[in-house]
Amino acid sequence: MRRAPKKPEKAQPSPATVQALPLPKAPAWAWVLGTWFGSGFSPVAPGTAGTAASLPLAWALGVLLPAWGAWSPWCLLASAALFFPAVAASTRVELALGRHDPGLVVVDETLGTLLTMAFLPASAFRQWTAYAIAFFLFRVLDVWKPGLIWRSQDLPHGWGIVVDDVLAGLLGGALLGLLWWLELR
Repeated sequence: MRRAPKKPEKAQPSPATVQALPLPKAPAWAWVLGTWFGSGFSPVAPGTAGTAASLPLAWALGVLLPAWGAWSPWCLLASAALFFPAVAASTRVELALGRHDPGLVVVDETLGTLLTMAFLPASAFRQWTAYAIAFFLFRVLDVWKPGLIWRSQDLPHGWGIVVDDVLAGLLGGALLGLLWWLELR
């Protein structure tokens, strides 16, 4: 009886070889969600473009869906529903591009925008000033990243991409809700 020759064992690749390996490709859903339907491909200020592209969703959630008393909870619920898919999409696109927090990933801006508007009364969704203030307030907090928001960027992969904007959105939502209650109602 003839025995089959033994296959030689493969040597472990060196760290330099691992870095030269092709990057994984992200599935189409991750590109669509991660770039918020392509708005992240804006050649100028993709984060701002992603924030602006999120406003129609905030409007639809606040105006087209029924309010619960004086409050419209839909932006809060939508951001909760988008959180884990946003982390997954951000991670996939980040790995495909091979760099942390690539600028074209803007689904995190969508979550931040929705959360900035989440604590407004239902009547605010019919006033353009609510969208303008939410837009600028969120952008300032997203760029400035005070305190814990700055440190949350160090979380791995999509967690670091998404959590800092979620925290900025929650802070923005608390500030905007308070401002609206005190001054703008």
